[in-house]
Amino acid sequence: MSKSVRKFALPMILAVMLLMSACITQTPATQPANPPEPTAAATEPIVEEPTAEPTEEVIVEPTAEPIVIVDVIGREVTLQQPATKLVGTHNPTLNAAAVLGGGGQYLVGFGSKSMGRALYEQVIEGFDDMPEVGKGSKINMESVIASGADLVILPERHQDLVPQFEAANIPVLVILDSTESFETIQQTLNILGMAVGESEKAEKIGAFLSSQLENVQNLLKDTTEKPSVLFLGSSSALSVAPGSMIQTSMIEAAGGVNAVSGVEGLGGFVDVSIEQIIAWDPDVIWFPQYSDYTAEDLLNDPAWSSLSAVQNKRVYEFPSRLEPWDQPTAAVALGIDWALHSLHPDLYSFEALMKSVDEFYTIVYDKSFTAEQLGIE
Repeated sequence: MSKSVRKFALPMILAVMLLMSACITQTPATQPANPPEPTAAATEPIVEEPTAEPTEEVIVEPTAEPIVIVDVIGREVTLQQPATKLVGTHNPTLNAAAVLGGGGQYLVGFGSKSMGRALYEQVIEGFDDMPEVGKGSKINMESVIASGADLVILPERHQDLVPQFEAANIPVLVILDSTESFETIQQTLNILGMAVGESEKAEKIGAFLSSQLENVQNLLKDTTEKPSVLFLGSSSALSVAPGSMIQTSMIEAAGGVNAVSGVEGLGGFVDVSIEQIIAWDPDVIWFPQYSDYTAEDLLNDPAWSSLSAVQNKRVYEFPSRLEPWDQPTAAVALGIDWALHSLHPDLYSFEALMKSVDEFYTIVYDKSFTAEQLGIE
């Protein structure tokens, strides 16, 4: 190529190259075969709050209110929680714990296990292994402390023992009034029911007692005959139940009158002479099943031979063989029924008595017992 041609061709080549470059730049880009899905409109950015440093989780258990109870001598006793381990020195008082617990659920020691033993052997698991902590004022404090007791229950007549237990830092409730009545039995159940968390059962047992009393009153509404009854003590036939004892309440509820008059006493039997008993001349004589004497002893004793009750052979052992029905306990409801059957058998049959017995022991211990086991006819 000549020099002149090269001068002309080179500028032309450069011009063509520049023109092609401009065309490539302005040509639109090819669309992809599958265009992307449209995206949602942009939203405000989410700003997370700063979090505190992680801490250990703390679980706070709800706390129950303390239990504040006023006992029968006016003491205010505070328990931080329901009592679960009870001891006492007086078996009728401890019986309230047995019936509310359906056996030995709350009992860890007895004053003396002789009373009600036949029943407790059947309704309290491990009864034979339970310690005796002392009866009445004879307390073995080492046994009480070793039992792990968290509550001591006493009758009013043993209130002098309160400081002794308090010195050992064991709460004490005096739950049985010395003036015995159906109302004080219910009071005992209510106070202890609060202490062990069994108020509902206390009310249920109280309702049974009330229903028995109401039934007896209805049966006796047209009865005018009221036999005089002498209720003797267990340790001596020359001791009698005065007006302040539950035996008097049972006699009167069952359509009788207490033959004892002019004798005062609180919380226990009162010693009298045979001459005084002869002067009272009762129509009927009752004595506890756990007595140191028998009906035959009285019927065959010449000193008693002039009494109407002896001459008519109306001398009876008050039941029951399983547990006393003549003490200020829940079982007094059955004592009322038996007393009515004894004084007025035409109004209250043996079959009706056994029906009440079954109902009571089912409510309390979820058990039933035969007449033979109870020692009644």
